[in-house]
Amino acid sequence: MTDAPATPEPTEARKGRARLAGENLSLDRGGDGFGRRLVKTLARFFRTIFSLVGTLFVIGFSLLPLSALLIALPAVAPNEAVLTDSIRPARSRLARTFRRAFALGAGFVVLIALTAFAIEVVSRLPLPAGGQMGTLAKKVLGFAVTDFVPDDPQPAELPEGKTWLTTPELLDKVRSLQQAANRQNLNPRDKKDASDKLAETEAELEERAPKSPKLQLLRNPRLAPVLGVPLWKLLPLALVEQWPFVLLVVYGTDLLLLLLIGKVPLAYNFRYLWVRRRDTALTAVAFTVVVALVVVLLAFVNGMYKLNETTGVPGNVLVMSEGSTDELFSNLARGGEIDNAMRTNLTADEKGRPIGGGKGVGVARGTFGPSGAFDRLPADAPRDLPGATYLHSYESYIVMNQAIPPKPGETPKRRFVQMRAFQDVRLGGAVHNIDLEPGGQWVSGTGVEPGSKAPDGREYLQCCIGEGAAATLGEDAGKARLAVGDTFELGDRWWKVVGLMRTRGTTYGSEVWAGIENPVVRATGKGDKYTTLVLRMADDSAASARAMAYFLNEVYDQAKLKAFSEPDYYKELTKTNEQFLTAIVMMAVIMAVGGIFGVMNTMFASIAARIKEVGVLRILGFKRWQILISFMIESLAIAFAGGLLGCLLGLFANGFEAASTLSGGQGGGKSVTLTMQVDVPILATGMLFTLVMGRLGGLVPALSAMRMEILDSLR
Repeated sequence: MTDAPATPEPTEARKGRARLAGENLSLDRGGDGFGRRLVKTLARFFRTIFSLVGTLFVIGFSLLPLSALLIALPAVAPNEAVLTDSIRPARSRLARTFRRAFALGAGFVVLIALTAFAIEVVSRLPLPAGGQMGTLAKKVLGFAVTDFVPDDPQPAELPEGKTWLTTPELLDKVRSLQQAANRQNLNPRDKKDASDKLAETEAELEERAPKSPKLQLLRNPRLAPVLGVPLWKLLPLALVEQWPFVLLVVYGTDLLLLLLIGKVPLAYNFRYLWVRRRDTALTAVAFTVVVALVVVLLAFVNGMYKLNETTGVPGNVLVMSEGSTDELFSNLARGGEIDNAMRTNLTADEKGRPIGGGKGVGVARGTFGPSGAFDRLPADAPRDLPGATYLHSYESYIVMNQAIPPKPGETPKRRFVQMRAFQDVRLGGAVHNIDLEPGGQWVSGTGVEPGSKAPDGREYLQCCIGEGAAATLGEDAGKARLAVGDTFELGDRWWKVVGLMRTRGTTYGSEVWAGIENPVVRATGKGDKYTTLVLRMADDSAASARAMAYFLNEVYDQAKLKAFSEPDYYKELTKTNEQFLTAIVMMAVIMAVGGIFGVMNTMFASIAARIKEVGVLRILGFKRWQILISFMIESLAIAFAGGLLGCLLGLFANGFEAASTLSGGQGGGKSVTLTMQVDVPILATGMLFTLVMGRLGGLVPALSAMRMEILDSLR
């Protein structure tokens, strides 16, 4: 059977099929092209991310001692000689791995040795404890390992009226309920209520414990003291409170080691800095401005910390009504229930340890002598001695609104003025260690100026004012500060200054002191109540003050009180300080970024102009790491010169006065006039700040110089 001849396919059909096949092929190629572009884009993206992460690691490593990094250099380049002129090449993978591991271990040992040496040196220096840098370290290292352990998830449904607490909140609630249940001055009803809530909370704790790894860690007696406490508590005290000095000692010792390890062309670097002295000076000026500003800002915060430290008298106990967090919100009724607190004689502290040599300690007593000074009596003086009184002070803290005399063309404004009214102003001055300047006197009687009305027809109220208030009110009268005999208007009445108080370095400098029977004070509603009772312990010790505060809080049952040792109370008023310190650190970081890029730009231009000179140095026998150290020291020299000048300029801020507010973060607070203080820790911080900027700014240019090949640099 013969096959029939195939019918020729029409020309148009063949063209259509070819066109369709071509379109499909172009679509396939287009799809492949898009996929390749997508893969390349993703590859570039991840390459950029990895490069950025690597750069951050390099920047972080630049803050480590350079001697430790040099010892660890074979971990990156196993055949690079550091301590010797040459080194036998490691040809096998095992040899290179061993050399890398040994270099890492040696570098880590050098780092630990430098840090331990610096901590030991700083620990032996007579440096002040605490301070704002210690506060900053505690804030940054305030996390615990258990903070990173996942907490129990909140159930989908909770019983009505019940609030879900995180594990730390639940443990804090248990501790607070245990403290409340153990208070001796609770009435039976409140004690039973606290015990019932404690039992309920402990039952919830036991129910959640088997399913909560975080709770198990926090309750483990061996692991909790390590994993459940802030990280700063696990570090040496000097490394927390004096870390700027520790780092400066580390960097100084590191520089000495570098100069001992090998030859670095320092003469060449310093000669070049002098040749390009104009560019060097301009770069150093940038460091000067940044460091000077940082020193001034830190001096402001330091003045606030010093103000808190000097205001609280160690032997004073500050008593307010229960639940009060600030004097402004406290109300103490007049009566014997409060008076009995000062008659207490303590025989043991809050931990049951005997105080006062077994005889106990009470509130100090004394009499006012002919000169008006308070003369302390011995502890065994008769209780019924005529004229004897306890060294105590009933006070009412008031904030009043005052109109500011407007200048021509200005809108009327008002300000807050702080007033402290006393049952006896003389006792208040004795309790707070406040004296009057010569020519002044304390407010007497009702506080109304004795005699008939003044020639201008006004009746004046007496007051004593602090140095800051005298300066503020003096501006209204066109004077530097008010003096004895000057007058001002407050609370729709006219006042006469009868005494200027020596209050420098205390929060009382911004206050107006008056008597409790003062008509303006009575009109505020504070005349029938006090906000504060301040007691002075007989031995003037902080330990006795804390023991009395504990007794009044936990044991004293004639009135519900909230007591602090006075230094502890003013220590609580540091929330504002921490906010200022945080803002200053953020501002310093922003300014540091500009300074780092400035020195980086200068060093890049400097190295670019000396490419051939770098090649000559390599020909003369200088190794890569010596080139790196050479340019890093050049950058640090610029930073050191600029930072030193910035610290010297910042010293001029020492002694300046500024206004601020102290607050515990829960409302209230005190407006104060403080004195800016530039001390050694601030200067150390300024120098450390400039050296860190110099290291970060000089690292990348120094690395670029180190990586240059000899032939490439000589072309």
